[in-house]
Amino acid sequence: MGRLDAKVMLVSGGGADGPPQPGEKFAMGNGRAIAIAGARQGAAVMVADRSLAAAAETVEMIRAEGGRAQAFEADVRVEDSCRGAVAAAAAAFGGLHLLVNNVGIAIGHTLQSPSAEFDRAIEVNVRGHLLMMRYAIPEMIKAGGGAIVNVSSVSAVRGGGVSYAASKAAIAGLSRAVALAHAKDGIRVNTVLPGAIDSAMARRLAGDREAQVAPQIPLGRQGTPWEVAKAVLFLLSDDASYITAVELLVDGGVAARLAYA
Repeated sequence: MGRLDAKVMLVSGGGADGPPQPGEKFAMGNGRAIAIAGARQGAAVMVADRSLAAAAETVEMIRAEGGRAQAFEADVRVEDSCRGAVAAAAAAFGGLHLLVNNVGIAIGHTLQSPSAEFDRAIEVNVRGHLLMMRYAIPEMIKAGGGAIVNVSSVSAVRGGGVSYAASKAAIAGLSRAVALAHAKDGIRVNTVLPGAIDSAMARRLAGDREAQVAPQIPLGRQGTPWEVAKAVLFLLSDDASYITAVELLVDGGVAARLAYA
């Protein structure tokens, strides 16, 4: 038996945008790993992504292992698109129990960056999470409860690019507020804060950075998308049935390390 048997899961940002590792057929990012891992644990998965092709690749990987999944093209900046992704999941699989918001962009790195970049970071990284939850939660209430995991970043607590860090910190506050508002409905909402992860997006933005960043990480290496997925699945599962409104760091110890230590 899987930990998510008989559950329906919607993953936003469930594709992968970047180069694969050597020898990989498909690139692997956090959202894709979460979707595949969820299917392996018995969930039916609606994979939503701005790129339908990327979502379809994830679905292909899930179905190749005998899992159930469908793809949906969704832009979290568009409210109707978020509504549509939730409706598609419920229509395809008979309800909705689990939501993972994994969409995020890294722009607006300095205080002097264009204000439009800050606005876009908030629109995608925060408002997109809000809209997906707005439409997912009523479906979860119909199903008798559920669980949500919002993917933030260690930058929320350790700093980073100005717009990115601000938006990722806002996700944690948003998650806590929604968790408290809907605990009475049997809905848990938690946040995962990944550190340096060797994901497809990271390789697209920064190339092969292992040698550069590994010495700065107490565990001595980057994490993998699968390690993020395991943390997310724990919080979605009944193993975390008494956990809500928390932030779980998946960062190899980075947030605990003093800069001069």
